[in-house]
Amino acid sequence: LVDAKNAFNTINRKTMLHKLKIKCPSLAMYTENTYKSPADLYINKNNGGVKVLKSMEGTTQGDPVAMAMYALGLSVLQSEITYEKTRVKQVAYADDLSGAGSVSDLKGWWDLVESVGHEIGYIPNSSKSVLIVKPEHYARAVETFGASGVVVTKDEQRHLGAVIGTQEFKEEYVREKVSEWVQEVTALAEVAMTEPQAAYSAFTHGIQHRWTFLMRTIPGISPLLRSLEDAIRTILVPVFVKSHTLTDEERAVLALPPRLGGMGLTNPEQMADVENQNSIRLTRALIDKVVAQDAHSEVDQTAVLEIRRKISNDRQRAQKETLERLQPSLSEDMRRKLLTTQETGASNWLTSLPLRAKGFNLNKQEFVDAVALRYGWPIAGLPSTCVCGKPNNVTHTMICKKCGFICIRHDEVRDLTASMLREVCHDVTIEPTLLLLEGEFLQYRTANTSNDARVDVSARGFWMRGQKAFLDIRIFDPMDDCHRELSLEAAHKKNEQEKMRAYGVRVQQVEQGSFTPLVFTSSGGMGPKAKCFYSKLAEAISERKQQPRSHVVAWMRCRLSFSLLRSALLCLRGTRYSAQKPTNIANLDYEVAVAESRIRVGQE
Repeated sequence: LVDAKNAFNTINRKTMLHKLKIKCPSLAMYTENTYKSPADLYINKNNGGVKVLKSMEGTTQGDPVAMAMYALGLSVLQSEITYEKTRVKQVAYADDLSGAGSVSDLKGWWDLVESVGHEIGYIPNSSKSVLIVKPEHYARAVETFGASGVVVTKDEQRHLGAVIGTQEFKEEYVREKVSEWVQEVTALAEVAMTEPQAAYSAFTHGIQHRWTFLMRTIPGISPLLRSLEDAIRTILVPVFVKSHTLTDEERAVLALPPRLGGMGLTNPEQMADVENQNSIRLTRALIDKVVAQDAHSEVDQTAVLEIRRKISNDRQRAQKETLERLQPSLSEDMRRKLLTTQETGASNWLTSLPLRAKGFNLNKQEFVDAVALRYGWPIAGLPSTCVCGKPNNVTHTMICKKCGFICIRHDEVRDLTASMLREVCHDVTIEPTLLLLEGEFLQYRTANTSNDARVDVSARGFWMRGQKAFLDIRIFDPMDDCHRELSLEAAHKKNEQEKMRAYGVRVQQVEQGSFTPLVFTSSGGMGPKAKCFYSKLAEAISERKQQPRSHVVAWMRCRLSFSLLRSALLCLRGTRYSAQKPTNIANLDYEVAVAESRIRVGQE
């Protein structure tokens, strides 16, 4: 295992640029423009001055193409120490060079690396380079490499984040890593006490990927990760769910991706073996070329992409099978909740980073309540009776009209939709009054025939040039009694039909416009017509702004998801109160009232 001294800064720049012109002409123009003259490096002095150094060798620190440049520059060395010339099988990753063969062949290979390496600026660091040999060859290796300064060992060695050695050494190495990760999870749980959304994002977007590399490079470590899973389940997850104790089935649900109703809190113990096998499958073509020392032919990237696609499909199939297996053991409410979480747009609030400047942040109570709402788990602190006089529970808070929280939820989506329409349409109006009926016949008995009938938003030229599009929004709770017995598809269709019968015919016949009902669930899911509308809106914004449509769609869904979530949390935690009865003084007898109340009467 060869280690180089300050490799990226010492490689011969002239040789590297010449090799780039031969090996990769498409990159050569960029590197010629940026490296043909020495780069200035600035160092601040203690007295406030600046010292300028001329960078004349190696790659510049921070250059995004430095890795590619270095790899192509190092190919000069690799062409001189090939297997055909040295009988040593070798592979390089950046400046980490590895070779395998007999002791005598390795000595000749090492001498060649030193001599040729110095010419191109690859300076081996003998004190940090390691020769691993079998015990029976140890004495001969020490004698052969004695003057080179290379460390000769018959023990195990760490290499590129993995290990080379015995099973015992592998287990010891993994246990050390797991111990570090357990401490990190524990520290993250402390952060989650005050900032649970930030801690959750740190875990799902960052920390859990730290052990993925170990799973992929070291086989058979699943049992060694059990203590890490115990820390996740018993220390971190309880901070997110607060007043609910997880069952084994519920923990398995949380390990699923958000699009399937989970939270992406993966179980490392269960993932390890699968990740290792997938890594071997994906890199098999490259492994075969390294073993055969075939440096001339190319890896079939089409085949690699096909393997990657198959791995992804297999992973998704396994996740769906896990969900199907778990559902019979879950409560009826949770099964219903899982269906709502799988709707398009229902989980965007969970997968985005908590950026306060973008309005995507939640405080600690909001995040914990949002998780409990997502799965139908108990929520602490709710009064047993609503101010409207009915028994209070989570479902009731989502439909209670007291204090207008339902209207606020509706208006939030209405205003957001109108603001997006203004980007692409003219004559956008909020709550436009429909034209009066003057003898027109409306087909449905439930049609709104009121003279002051109005819809939520109108915009000219959305579906058809010059035509006015009318939109009306409805947000319903799929856990309500009137929807519980229906499938989500049927519930969406029912609400869309009710809106169409109330306004559709009137808008089409009287207004000569189009009508689109925008139906949402309180958890963030959209009905079919709403999906069609927002897809068309995203496409129009994309063309107007010259931005990728996928990015516009992602932002739109996330913004709507947060709007609906915040509105649901307002319905849940908002203070409801009974309106005070005004004092009736029309028939008040002041003298009797003062006497009965024993109000002290003073002198004028």
